[in-house]
Order: sequence, then C-alpha cells, then structure tokens
Amino acid sequence: MTTPKVQESSSHAVGEDSRTPDFKDIRRRVTGLIVGLLLAVVIYLIFPDGAAERINEAYAEDGVEYTGSAMRITAAVAVLMGAWWMTEAIPLAATALVPLVAFPLLQVIEFGEISSSYAEPTIFLFMGGFILALGMQRWNLHRRLALTVVLAVGTQPKRLVLGFMLATGFLSMWVSNTATAVVMLPIGMSVLQLTAETVGGMRKQRNFATALMLAIAYSASIGSVGTIIGTPPNALLVAYMSNNHGIEIGFGQWMLVGVPIAVVFLIVAWLVLVTVFKPEMKEIPGGKELIREELKKLGKMHQPEAVTAVVFAGAALCWIFVPILIDNFGWSVTIADAAIGLAASLLLFILPSGYKPGVKLMDWKTANDLPWDVLLLFGGGLALSKMFSESGLSLWIGDLAQGLKVLPVILLVAAVAALVLILTEFTSNTATAATFLPILAGVAVGIGLTSGGNEQNVLLLTIPVALAATCAFMLPVATPPNAIAFGSGYVSIGNMIKGGIWLNLIAVVLITITVYFIAIPVFGIVL
Repeated sequence: MTTPKVQESSSHAVGEDSRTPDFKDIRRRVTGLIVGLLLAVVIYLIFPDGAAERINEAYAEDGVEYTGSAMRITAAVAVLMGAWWMTEAIPLAATALVPLVAFPLLQVIEFGEISSSYAEPTIFLFMGGFILALGMQRWNLHRRLALTVVLAVGTQPKRLVLGFMLATGFLSMWVSNTATAVVMLPIGMSVLQLTAETVGGMRKQRNFATALMLAIAYSASIGSVGTIIGTPPNALLVAYMSNNHGIEIGFGQWMLVGVPIAVVFLIVAWLVLVTVFKPEMKEIPGGKELIREELKKLGKMHQPEAVTAVVFAGAALCWIFVPILIDNFGWSVTIADAAIGLAASLLLFILPSGYKPGVKLMDWKTANDLPWDVLLLFGGGLALSKMFSESGLSLWIGDLAQGLKVLPVILLVAAVAALVLILTEFTSNTATAATFLPILAGVAVGIGLTSGGNEQNVLLLTIPVALAATCAFMLPVATPPNAIAFGSGYVSIGNMIKGGIWLNLIAVVLITITVYFIAIPVFGIVL
C-alpha cells in the first residue's frame, strides 16, 4: 500500500516578495509615495466647498445630512490609496490599513465603525474558500482533478490546449488563480519537454509551447470569474452591494452569471490561441503516456484525498442549493454562504486524515498559508467604499456624471468594462475593483439608473467593474498567472500582447453581453 502524497505548506507569508527590488522598483515606489501624498493634499485643498450643500439639497428626502469636511477627507484618502495601490508605493495590504488610521484620526468616523469593514461576511466566505483550497492542495486533490480532465480530452495539440484550459478554468473557480497556475504550469512544461524530444527540439513546437503556456495563464483568470470565491473582485462586489445598497447576491445566483461567461470565454480564448499560435503538429507522440504516468505517480485515491473531496463537494452543493431551498421550498432556516464555507473548513480541522495517527485533514501550519494580505486588501476596499457612501462622495460623483445619461446603457456598460480592463493591466485587480466600485455605483445613482426605487440597477455598472478587473491578458504584470507563464521562458512579451489584445477586446464584448442579457434577468434589473 502506497502512502498519500502530502503537499507541505510554504514557510513564508502569502504575498511576501523575496525578490530584491531593483532601482526602477525603488524609484517607482518612492515616486508613488510622494505623488500620492501630494495628490491627496491637492484634492483636499481644491475640493469644492458647496459639494455637500448641493447633495443635501438634491437628496433632502433621504433625511441624511452630509458634511463637506467628510466628503473632502474621503476624496483625499481615496486618491492617496489609489495612487499607492497603483504604484505599490508600500505593500498593497499596508495601504489597505490607511482607512483605519486616517478616518478616525481626522474625526470622520469612529474606529469601531470603520474597523467593522475588515470583518464583513464576504471576507469570511473567502477565508473559508481559501482553507478548502489549501486542503485540496495539501492532499494533491487539485493535481488529480487537473490530470484527469486533461487525459479525458485527448492529446492532439489543439485538444490538449483545450484540456489544460478546462482543467485550469475549473480549478480556478475554487482555488486561487495563482495557485492554479502554479499547479498546472509544471504539468504543461512536462508535456512540452516530452514532445520536444519526439518532434526534434523545442524550435519545432514554438507555437504549441506559446499556446499551451498562455492557455494556462488565461484560463486561470477566466475560470475564476465563475464563482464568488474564485477571484477577489467578485467577492468585493458582493460585499459592497450588501453593505451599501442592501442587495444580497447568493453564491448560486452569481454562478448563473459567472459560469456562462467563463465557459464561453474559455472556448473563445481557446479558438483565439490555436489560431494565432497554430500548433506545428497534429498529434503528440506519447502525450497520453505522460499524463498517465503523472497520474500513476499520485497512486490510488487515498482516504484524506477522498474525504477532502467529499467535504469540498458538500460545500459547493450547499452554496448552490441552499438558496434554492430557501427561495422555492419555504425553508425557514437562513444559512449564510460564509457560514457554509467556514463549517466545511472546520470539518477539515476535525476529521482524521488516516495518513498518520493524530493527523487531521487540515492543520494550522497549512492554513497559515492563507493570503492574509488579500483579506486585508478586501477590508481596506470595503472601508473605503463605506466612506464613499456615508460621506455622500459617491452621490456627488454621480451628480457630476449627469451628462452620461444621454448614452445608451449598453454603451455605458462597454465603456466601464473597457476602462477597468485597461487599468487592471497595470494595477492589482483587487485594488482596481475596490477603487472603482463605489465610484461607478455613484455614477449609476447620479444618472438616474436607480430612480423609481430600482436600487438593483446599480449592478449595471458595478458588475462590469468586477468582471473586467479579472480580465487582463496583455502584460506579464497584469496578473500573477500571466507573470508565471512569462517566467516559464516559453512566452515572450510580444506573443503575450499578440494573443492578449484579442482577448481584451473580446472580454469587453462578452462582459457587455453578459450584463445586458444574463445579469438583467438574474438580478431583476429594470431598464
């Protein structure tokens, strides 16, 4: 009997950068630090004095009294955080702590009120999802799933690229896109090394190598839009809508929007990649044998792997079907998505692995690999969003955007998607979403999309923010999967741009179609 393979947890904190910064990095960070502070001061000084009076007059029926000082300070802090996030002047998670210091210190809000944003239910939902993903990684369940999918699809070059995309896309719905890319890339590189030997060298399969590496990177991002826990911008959207507009987005409800665009986009991306980088051969000698050999190395599915799979499947089914039971069968018990995720995570700490006496499916050493920086980034984004709403700044921005109401809604959606997509090529997708969600929500209110009590209509401009923030395909710095693929040595920046520019353009179209034809009926948006 063989023993199950255990994936050891890393010894460093998630998000820790062990690379020594070069001169350009240092210059960028120092410049960003100074420019951010200067911009914040400038915004504070030039912010119009009559902004609060204008909003109080326009929204007098709300019975809320907004103050100019709160709006002025919130605008300055938002610009500061945006500049620091975009330049990474200090670590992203450190910038996310700014609201905890700035707003209470400047007497805008009590510390207890603003700190509650760092403990929102969505943050715990994401925490539960991360622990489940770490459990899968610990027992190599994610690797078995990926290899099984690739083997099932076949080993013709085009089909193999599709197989890698399907496996990567599915995994990234539940596991972080970075971890998914890290798992799939070595498998892809093993395939390339084998095929290079059989076709006469790597030079004779350059297109195939490029297509396969980019397929892994792109599908890691595309698949993650399918679920709330797949990518931080989705979770940020859910939390923002709940906190600021009283709109609850369920796990299964989001999948009705996220899964269709993910599936269609995966297929379209596959067609683009095998067209732009047409594989040189029609059949890969020994491809199936390699995948079978990798599966053989894992051995038979053992108890810890099987039990982890059952816990994971149970959580996924509860996320999908509990809301259906509540909505359609009169089930009176309300169970939050976060509670389901944490319950499943706790089970991993309780259930024995069967690997060794006393060893559970999850231990804290492994769980400590949680991306704490991402959770803090969530909190900072939600705190900033809270202040946009409570200070009235989002209403003021929306009021300034009144002229946009003459544009057709479909053009507005496309414009938002294009703007966010361009920005997220150069900045963190989470930071971009955190910055623009409250701004675009304010625009939606300001141009009258929510008039007549249709508060859910704010989703018309906020859903494109969340979706577009994850869709960056042109540059290695755009997403960690892109950087990982570039680091493989098989992909040049030129080729990444060559394939990515098409996907960026297609993303704008697909996001617009998804919002207009799927999100509208799913969320009851009224035009």
